[in-house]
Amino acid sequence: MGNDNGVYWYGSRLTTPQARRLAPHNDATSLQVVAGILAGIVWALGNPDAGVVEPDDIDYRTVMRVARPYLGEMIGVYDSWTPLAQRSQLFDSPCDDDPWQFLNIRVP
Repeated sequence: MGNDNGVYWYGSRLTTPQARRLAPHNDATSLQVVAGILAGIVWALGNPDAGVVEPDDIDYRTVMRVARPYLGEMIGVYDSWTPLAQRSQLFDSPCDDDPWQFLNIRVP
């Protein structure tokens, strides 16, 4: 974030009709969440001696192999969004002109 290209978003563009073809009575969000949970369970079953691990310590290839069929189209795009874009005035908070300062991201 905050580079010359703007922010980078990578994720799933699963639609609700696609989700319901895969798992009736679900929506895209529920299926995206459960795909990650299922992938984590599969990894844990395959690594019973690993104990508690951080997400970065899990093999992403296993996670994506299991989750991918439930995620729909995966894309990555640059965008012009910044933490100051469409900022509401719900909270009085200091604001820095540089949008990428932590001060502009956290909620007090």
